[in-house]
Amino acid sequence: MESNGFETMALIGSTNIGAILTNEQQQYWAEQSEEEYKKFIDLLIRTAKDPSVLGVSSHLLYIGRKT
Repeated sequence: MESNGFETMALIGSTNIGAILTNEQQQYWAEQSEEEYKKFIDLLIRTAKDPSVLGVSSHLLYIGRKT
């Protein structure tokens, strides 16, 4: 995209490491306190942007700005 005149703002995996959690693991986090669950969701969001785990995602979201 950059070679076509776009400035990369973000590249995000639409599915992330949360997709590999079992139902039991997902349920565990859902049953935690609101504060702990928020920390977990924040971790998923941060890792969705991590280039080292983008390959886990079946789809990518590119956000760019035309320069």
